Amino acid sequence: MDQAQNRALAALQPFLHLAITTKSPSPRILADFIIRATSAQGTYVFTELLQTPAIQSLRSPSAPEEFRNYYTALEIFSYGTLADYQNAPNLPTLTPQQQHKLTLLTLLSLASEPHPLTYDYLTTALLLDSAAALEALITEAIYSGLITARLSPTSSPPTVHITSVAPLRDLRPNSLPEILKVLQVWESRCSSVVGDIEAQIAGIRNNAAKRKAREMKRQEVVDTAVLSNDGTGDVGNAAGGGAGVGTGVVSGATGGAGRMTRSSVMRGGSGDENRKSKGTGNKRDLDEQQEDEEVSQWVRQASDEDGGVGVGLAKMEVDEGAGSMGKSGDGSRTAKRVLGKKGL
Repeated sequence: MDQAQNRALAALQPFLHLAITTKSPSPRILADFIIRATSAQGTYVFTELLQTPAIQSLRSPSAPEEFRNYYTALEIFSYGTLADYQNAPNLPTLTPQQQHKLTLLTLLSLASEPHPLTYDYLTTALLLDSAAALEALITEAIYSGLITARLSPTSSPPTVHITSVAPLRDLRPNSLPEILKVLQVWESRCSSVVGDIEAQIAGIRNNAAKRKAREMKRQEVVDTAVLSNDGTGDVGNAAGGGAGVGTGVVSGATGGAGRMTRSSVMRGGSGDENRKSKGTGNKRDLDEQQEDEEVSQWVRQASDEDGGVGVGLAKMEVDEGAGSMGKSGDGSRTAKRVLGKKGL
């Protein structure tokens, strides 16, 4: 329950207690209860007092008419407005306290209506004579906890913006059908809004699913392209590596063939050592290797026949041979000629 409503009920409790505990109260006493309750400070709810058996007795035809009007006045304080009080005939004259109390209650009723709360509209409905009186009334209602509002005197037109109202007003009799009608309209609008929101959510999910499918398809294309490039790179690397190895082999063969010269034979190299050279080389290298092997074999044969002389010649360095033979430009050729002479 709202705090303002609790305070209003607490303020009404003394008068409610009198109406319940007084035995056989006269209509005049009941009218006095109503006047005191509607004039007291802080009393803004009156339904509980209106529903007591003692107050309900004022509605009976046996009650004097002048006192029955007090019951009508209490009904207006419960759920009516100043306009209702003015339009009702034969009602008792309001005291200043009652007038001010009913003005505040009328403000609460006007705040629940969809009509814009301009200064002109409120001053007319509340029977006020100036904008200053309206602002003073709004300020009092705010500090009393009846409303939450903001004044806009410089706007065009000047307006009172009420954002919340304390639940102090009661429902009028036979107002339930109208309330149900309003609630049905509100329900239909809410259903329409919910349907629109659900349609938008479904559209968003559908678009998200399509976007995810496109991303997955794009990712598959990228993965396929990456795998394809990786395979081509492996083949290329393998080819490149093979070419490198081949080149190395040829180079090694060439290097080995370069080392297997006749001068190496003159140094005493054997054919087995020549065969241990790396690589196979090309045809020219192979021919030179074969020629060196033949020369080596010939040196061995000559050495066997001459008692080892060829061995000493075979161990002769090419440079030494070149120096001992005079001014010959090619040491290897000189060595061959020496070997040839020895063989003869």
